[in-house]
Amino acid sequence: MAFGSDLRQPVPEPTRIQPAPPPQMFQQSAPAAAARKAAVLGPTLRFKGELSAEEDFVLQGTLEGSITNPQNVTIGTEGSVVGNIKARIITIDGKIEGDLHGMESVIVHASGKVTGNIYAPRIGIVEGAFFSGRIEMVARPDMQTRAPNVTESTPGVPLSAEETERMLARKSM
Repeated sequence: MAFGSDLRQPVPEPTRIQPAPPPQMFQQSAPAAAARKAAVLGPTLRFKGELSAEEDFVLQGTLEGSITNPQNVTIGTEGSVVGNIKARIITIDGKIEGDLHGMESVIVHASGKVTGNIYAPRIGIVEGAFFSGRIEMVARPDMQTRAPNVTESTPGVPLSAEETERMLARKSM
């Protein structure tokens, strides 16, 4: 038996701090989140032409042209569009020069800048947002029979992405 061999303890690995996961764009239950992932088009994207997609997406880049999407479109704070957008739900945090056609709703947050017309059954423009254009609240046939939902938000206070998604998910039910 060698001296000290029984006294050696294994040296523990240094504790490593794991970075926090990125915040979820849409906070939902696990099955719903798996079914509704949003594609992110980053800030270095420069695109000219017509962009169409079937899934939710967030645009942080620059687009000259139109967007058509039967789902949700979010123009992020770094996003910029010169052209029209047609989607189920449109959320604006960036800059738009063109008309917005929301099949369910259009929301312009405080950081949003819209120069153009908005057509949707439900429209929200948060205090501090820039808007220049005309609003036409066009009713969908299935919405005429439903009672409006009241949100628990404070007027003039921007909603977080999670609060907006939660509010819109309740209204879709």
